[in-house]
Amino acid sequence: MPIKITRPNFGPMKYKIVFSILILIFCLRSIGHASDKEASHKARVVIPEVAMLALQYDANSNLQFAANVSNTAGDQIKLNSVDQSSVWLNYSSVVSPNQKRKVTATVLGDIPNGIVLKVKTQESSPGVGEIGTGNGTVLLSNSPADIISGIGSCYTGSGAQKGQQLLYEMEVNNQQFYNNEEIHDISLSVVYTLTDDN
Repeated sequence: MPIKITRPNFGPMKYKIVFSILILIFCLRSIGHASDKEASHKARVVIPEVAMLALQYDANSNLQFAANVSNTAGDQIKLNSVDQSSVWLNYSSVVSPNQKRKVTATVLGDIPNGIVLKVKTQESSPGVGEIGTGNGTVLLSNSPADIISGIGSCYTGSGAQKGQQLLYEMEVNNQQFYNNEEIHDISLSVVYTLTDDN
C-alpha cells in the first residue's frame, strides 16, 4: 500500500497562535531575568537624643567683682557692678518631636546678705537650628533659674566667641551688706545645666 505524505496546513490563524506563544515565552523569560537582578532589605536610621553643654573661655573663667576704695575717709566703698565675662556657653541638642530644652543656672555657696547677683546671656554666634531664646537678666540663687528657653535640635559651635556669652551684674544693698557680721572675700560657683523643659 503506497504511503502518502501530506504537508501540514499552516494557515494564517495558526501562524498567529504560534507567534503569540513565542511572544509570551519571551516576556516570561524577561520577567524571570529581571527578578534575578533585584533584591531588597530594610534600612533603619537611628538618631539618638543628644544633650551636651560646655563652658568655653578666652583666658580665665573666674569672675571678679573688686571694690573701689576712696581716698577720703567717710566715703562709701563701691563694688564694680557689671562684668562682661569672657565665658561662653556652647551646647549641642537633638530632641524628639515637640520636645524642648532649657539652660538653668544655680549658685553653689552662700551669697552674702545685701549682694544680688544676676546673669544675662548674649548670643555671640548664630549657631544652627533652634538655639533657644535668652530670658533677659535673671536673678541667681541657690535654686535653678532658667536663663535660656526653647532649645530644640541645634548646635552653637564650639569654643570662645561661639554660642551664648555670659554677662554678669551685681547689686549691693548697702544697709544689708554692712550689717553682715563678717565681711570678707566670697567665692561662689555658678553651675549651668542643659535639661529637658517639661
